[in-house]
Amino acid sequence: MNAMLFSPPRIKLGALLAAVAIMAGSVASAELLKPRKYWADVIGEPHYAKLVPTHFGDWEEMPYALKTVVNPVQEENLMRLYSETFARAYVHRPTGRRIMLSIAYGRDQSNDTQLHTPEACYPSQGFRVENRTEHTVPSRFGPIEAVRLMTTMGPRRTEPLTFFVRVGDGVARGSRDRNLLRIKMALDGYRSDGMLFRVSEVTRQAQPFELQDQFIQDLLISMKPDDRRRIMGAQDL
Repeated sequence: MNAMLFSPPRIKLGALLAAVAIMAGSVASAELLKPRKYWADVIGEPHYAKLVPTHFGDWEEMPYALKTVVNPVQEENLMRLYSETFARAYVHRPTGRRIMLSIAYGRDQSNDTQLHTPEACYPSQGFRVENRTEHTVPSRFGPIEAVRLMTTMGPRRTEPLTFFVRVGDGVARGSRDRNLLRIKMALDGYRSDGMLFRVSEVTRQAQPFELQDQFIQDLLISMKPDDRRRIMGAQDL
């Protein structure tokens, strides 16, 4: 009696083979449905170090002020995740304040090669994220859905930052919205590219984010429409 109670269930060989065939077919179908074309080939793969101006509005580049810019990920992952990483520091001439710009671009936003946002990479480099707020950056070309973080490292360094992510021709805040943009591009037959845009400032200013918004607005105004599309997508076209 006990032997009958604890006997393992018997699975018919035919049913097992059918299940294996179904799973194999599903994997093959998913592979066939995976987009083969890259959105970067449609709009042209950008070179941000060239298309982002060194001087615009009240801003000019500070060539030797990059040591405080946080890398988007650890060095060993750069080649795997990104086609280009770019950083530049600017001084705001009227105030003397310094804004750091960092851009990370990935040609293929597949699951294993997606951009790493500051919410993940800053803590991995010793920072604490003290506060996170969702923010819409105003611009004459359309609103930009962004995120503001207040980060600190020890008692002396406070670095507020603003970032947003472009996926294909759209901008999204969270991973859910970014995945929806990826799916939309896939349904159109394309593997989406992606760009992480981040501006930050090491400061204890009471209102640090206003100048970051101004920097983003001034930069977009200074750019050609095709170049601006590579920053904020196609909403202004």
